[in-house]
Amino acid sequence: MARTSGAERIPAAVASSLGDCACFNARSAARAITDLYDQTLAASGLRATQFAILAAIHLQAGGAMQTVASELGLDPSTMTRVLRPLEEGGLVTVETGAGGRAKQVELTSLGRKKLAEAHRLWEKAQERLREKLGDRVFERVVKDLGAVQRALAK
Repeated sequence: MARTSGAERIPAAVASSLGDCACFNARSAARAITDLYDQTLAASGLRATQFAILAAIHLQAGGAMQTVASELGLDPSTMTRVLRPLEEGGLVTVETGAGGRAKQVELTSLGRKKLAEAHRLWEKAQERLREKLGDRVFERVVKDLGAVQRALAK
């Protein structure tokens, strides 16, 4: 059995501190919440992330891909990658804008229909989470997560 040097030993406080770790708890909560939304949205064929992208495009009334990406906190290369299946599914169009540089993204008529369908399911997901957390915790979580995001935004 190999022995570890004192420098390689992990202090008990570090090993047991995940419960107090903001990052670990945020990621665990995000996975659980995303799973709930994904399960509820499954009937629409969309995942929670895809719903958010379609909603952001709708809220921006189409427009520059970079603006939509910024609204979602995504870099342009990630936005291009996540848009690909939506474009292949006929839900969005991505066109090169005037001057050949800025890409424009818009919902197709199928994309608008899919967003409307998914929105009804999203409302159910919101209600399911609210029921599980209770009104007070749900409202506080939404408010506090928004505050965290704004405080850490670049």
